[in-house]
Amino acid sequence: MDCKQLKIHLCLWGCLLGCGFAVWATIPAATEISASMSPDLELEKLLRGVETRYNRLKTLRLRFEQVYQQGQRVLRQEAGTLYLRKPGQMRWEYEDPAPKLFLTDGRRVTLYVPEDKRVTQTDLKNSDDLRNPMRFLLGGLRFKKEFDQVQKLTDVPLLDSRNVIIKAVPRQMRDRLEWVIMEIGPERQIRRLILKEPGGIQTEFRFEDEMLDPRLAPEMFKFKPPAGTEIVKQ
Repeated sequence: MDCKQLKIHLCLWGCLLGCGFAVWATIPAATEISASMSPDLELEKLLRGVETRYNRLKTLRLRFEQVYQQGQRVLRQEAGTLYLRKPGQMRWEYEDPAPKLFLTDGRRVTLYVPEDKRVTQTDLKNSDDLRNPMRFLLGGLRFKKEFDQVQKLTDVPLLDSRNVIIKAVPRQMRDRLEWVIMEIGPERQIRRLILKEPGGIQTEFRFEDEMLDPRLAPEMFKFKPPAGTEIVKQ
């Protein structure tokens, strides 16, 4: 898989995983919240809780697992550590099966693949990488602003029986994403994200070992290419 394909098919917000992932060939029916129906007060309370949890943070660290899948076929699985820092900074350190770094300083996206000795740099506004929406986890999460057709799913396998799964249609990247599924834990933490692209491509992220407000130096979100590295600007 070349760097361009890697950028397109890597996860949000992500978000982005052999890892034992469920196959999401079909999504069961859900009850949609709309203006013509009575509001689901329990769902609204859940969404407010998620917003409160993440919007008060300045930094966040998580372990992640990621899987790319097309239909029933798993294309690629990866794992590593994700660091986020307000405003809009991310550092994805991939460790398995091979080292790789995906970085954004809030203005530019950098992908470094040591095995290829290559760095690809893209202006954030021009990047269509599915990890970029993950920045909403810090300081800017507003479900009514970011998503349409927020639904609760009740007939989907859970990572934990205490969790809740919701499905929503993101307003950004509508040409790239059909819907997003989030699995939310009892402490209002996002445990899993599934991103559905046209053509049956799905990217799933699972998160664990979440650390709130760790000390993260600004230098973590800057990158200096090693000597001899090819730099490709897009």
